[in-house]
Amino acid sequence: MHRRTAAAVVAVAALGASAVAVAPASAAKNQITIKGGTQFKAGKFIKDNQHFQTPAKNKVKAGATVKVVNKTQGEPHTLTFTTKALVPKSFDVNEGLMTNLLTAHQVDPNNEEAPPGVFTVDDGQPLADGATWEVNSPFTDTSAAGDSAFIAPGQNGPSFKVTATKGSTLYFFCAVHPWMSGKLKVR
Repeated sequence: MHRRTAAAVVAVAALGASAVAVAPASAAKNQITIKGGTQFKAGKFIKDNQHFQTPAKNKVKAGATVKVVNKTQGEPHTLTFTTKALVPKSFDVNEGLMTNLLTAHQVDPNNEEAPPGVFTVDDGQPLADGATWEVNSPFTDTSAAGDSAFIAPGQNGPSFKVTATKGSTLYFFCAVHPWMSGKLKVR
């Protein structure tokens, strides 16, 4: 009788331990993490599950600092804030939005290369070295103003201070991988 009880306790404990082991890790508070990767099999498929993982319930406080952590290897990304309507719904990114984004990052339209040092754009202007990136304005298809950062392969993105007003929502996407998108609700 005691063996059955002991066996049941061990089985329940093992089941509980395995449930804990496979539980998904939650995103760190005030951190956007870039995760995932690409699988390629010649003649078969390409799978790309790169994505943004945002804080719990996508909420941050006004005035909070958000850290951007890149856990992917060998891929560049952007963290580009835009309006909800312009978050890509396919591989096609709004041409006006991309033109404004490339212009703000000072990308040469002839060879699509950016000059060194124009990695973060704050309100449509290159961010000065050592200045705090304040996120509060989206890029649009009619205005060059907006907030965006280029994240080099294997590098973390810049941290930013949320200066958008309480109650607003900050929508963002990656211009390199347009299926990567997210939002932060400012509380």
